[in-house]
Amino acid sequence: MSNHVALVLAAGFSKRYGSDKRFSGADQPMILQCLDTICAHYEHVFVVHRHQDSDLIDLIQSMHKHKQITLIPAPENNIGIGTSIATGVRKIEQSMTTIGSISIFLADMPFIEFESINAVIKRANKNCIVRPVFNHQAGHPVCFGKSFLSSLKSLSGDNGAMSIIKNNRPALIEIEVNDEGVIADIDLSEHWPSPQE
Repeated sequence: MSNHVALVLAAGFSKRYGSDKRFSGADQPMILQCLDTICAHYEHVFVVHRHQDSDLIDLIQSMHKHKQITLIPAPENNIGIGTSIATGVRKIEQSMTTIGSISIFLADMPFIEFESINAVIKRANKNCIVRPVFNHQAGHPVCFGKSFLSSLKSLSGDNGAMSIIKNNRPALIEIEVNDEGVIADIDLSEHWPSPQE
């Protein structure tokens, strides 16, 4: 749906991974695997990347099938997840005339299945927060309706959107999915194949 937007957070520095995990992968870089899945569901995809990130910009811009992606530079390096979210939401509001919801994805979660994203989108509306759950663990994407955009823009530093969820429990819809990918983020290199493997 055109008024449901994806926001991908890709400004981190992979400190535990040991290298830039966004570019790792045996068949294709992790970031592109994530974007392939996301772009299949959303007409508008916004990616917050590092302040200076020419390699990532070149990689994404070279992939013509990702024409619906808007790249958003972080205001500076080493920003927290809260600042990433707020930066992305502000840009989305500047770029879109109508926003129904914003689904927040992490760039190190390449295994989320199509059906899980579909389930989240189907329940999205302006007054709800929707997220998938696998084996009693909350996962991603987390979809925030239009009513929560002001709260998202107020985030800063390392304070992510969990505070918004905690303060709006009646608006939270959790969807049980049979998809471990919604909770599987790649933090260590042994969790993800390298090009040499």
